Amino acid sequence: MTAVHRRVLNVAVPGALALIALVAPAHAAAATVPSDAATPRGCDAIDSYAPNAHEEHSVALVDGRAFAGEWDPKLRTIVWQDLSDNPGFPAHACDITISEQGDRAFVKTITRGGAVYETTCDAGGIDLKCDKRWTQLKPSHHGS
Repeated sequence: MTAVHRRVLNVAVPGALALIALVAPAHAAAATVPSDAATPRGCDAIDSYAPNAHEEHSVALVDGRAFAGEWDPKLRTIVWQDLSDNPGFPAHACDITISEQGDRAFVKTITRGGAVYETTCDAGGIDLKCDKRWTQLKPSHHGS
């Protein structure tokens, strides 16, 4: 994904706004992600990581589409980018999470069938660039 694809998305979404208001810090409550109202709902999710007072990164899953966002203090909203158009994004994504270590963020999603996929993002400072391929993680085969 290039910088051209990064944009502020501020479209009201029933449910997603409530998720953001419940999970994200108060300053992010006004940010929303796009939605296709014709798509059945049921697997919406949001997760955020704020390593310090100056940066916060979030991921959201709405109507089967994944988004990553960075809090922009000047705009006072989250600048979202669509991760669903990155190569390898799985069909039937149902939950999403983000973790970070150093200048790298790790975004994972799980499908309704239980398959886990991951992509990584460059996360230097407040900027978040997520243009990598999604890769299915191999299931563990622990014996009982």
